[in-house]
Amino acid sequence: MVRVPIRVLGLSITPIKEGNCEKLVLEALKAAQDQGDVETEFITLADKKINMCQHCQWCIEHRSFCRIDDDANSILERMAKADGIIFSSPTWNRNLCPLFGILISRSRSINFFFQSFRNKVGGFITCGFLGFGLERALDIMIMSVYGHGIIPVAQAAALSSTVSFGQRPAYTKQGVLDDARGMVFVRNVGIRVVEVARMIKFATEAGVKLPKPPSMSTGRRIREVQKIFIDGVWRGEEDL
Repeated sequence: MVRVPIRVLGLSITPIKEGNCEKLVLEALKAAQDQGDVETEFITLADKKINMCQHCQWCIEHRSFCRIDDDANSILERMAKADGIIFSSPTWNRNLCPLFGILISRSRSINFFFQSFRNKVGGFITCGFLGFGLERALDIMIMSVYGHGIIPVAQAAALSSTVSFGQRPAYTKQGVLDDARGMVFVRNVGIRVVEVARMIKFATEAGVKLPKPPSMSTGRRIREVQKIFIDGVWRGEEDL
């Protein structure tokens, strides 16, 4: 059997260090490693500085990466180098942790011009205490990166309380690790990401040709003559 070496990146997208989301993505990465010939990398955003996109249009005007100097650009660069990405972010107040959207908001130039995430394989994991809003959080994660061309192949959710045992809610000793059913699905995320990423890379290295993608995620191509964004206004040559 031919095994194509692949790289899988796991992201714990939460301000909580060494918490449940980190446990989940590390478990998924371990399952990925067990498939053989898999290089894994783990990044937590808990100790990173990630600023929100200011929608200043600088990246659009210059067709370049974001000008904000923080940890976001290096993380997006690591995402671009991976064959598969496992996203782990918690469900808060029946919604997705805001930090996920803040990170993805910084990838506008990648989405519009570079498409560095196109055909990356994505796995999505969330966790919660009572179990409310987990599916909503997963849907938001998937739709947030869908426009980048990331291919969602697996998702999982786990509970950090005894609700997973059908009991009154109370913290379990090991958090999400005690949710046996949830952890089965979490490990499957790692396995499935490896499976599909390996098939895509094998086909690519075998010379399978795909249609050339458009220059922008909107399906349009960039023209050489464009208006320029100056002082908050789009200006053409006649305005300069």
